[in-house]
Amino acid sequence: MESHHQLINMCKISKITVKDLPKINELENQLNLNKTKLNFFNQTLSNENFRFIKLVLEKQIIGFLQFSLNKSDCDIISIGVLQKFQNMGYGKLLIEYLISLNLKNIFVEVSSNNINAIMFYHSLNFLKIGLRKNYYKKQKSDAILLKLENVN
Repeated sequence: MESHHQLINMCKISKITVKDLPKINELENQLNLNKTKLNFFNQTLSNENFRFIKLVLEKQIIGFLQFSLNKSDCDIISIGVLQKFQNMGYGKLLIEYLISLNLKNIFVEVSSNNINAIMFYHSLNFLKIGLRKNYYKKQKSDAILLKLENVN
């Protein structure tokens, strides 16, 4: 059995292709996230400000990250890691990829009900910068705006 650190080092991050979309949708379903639609994905392929990456371990997609770039800032649109790989550093690996892009700020919006996500972002030094009351109608929750500033 390989150690956790060896597994992290074996991960590969690369762009998602149309061929990957069914696996990404499967992962989104498992995590109760909104599914990425094919037509939306195809539109974003030609937009250099929008990126969609996957985290692969031993030929299996175990995570993904959708984000948009605007000059030196980044907005995280969606992030997910397979449940059996959560709390093992793989989500952090995806955020570290963003940090490696020499950005000034990284922004993310999280439901106030999503305590795990809030704790995850706080552990990476994201700070609360705003609140949108009753933003998520279905979940009856607020949207918490978080920011990691002066990334590099």
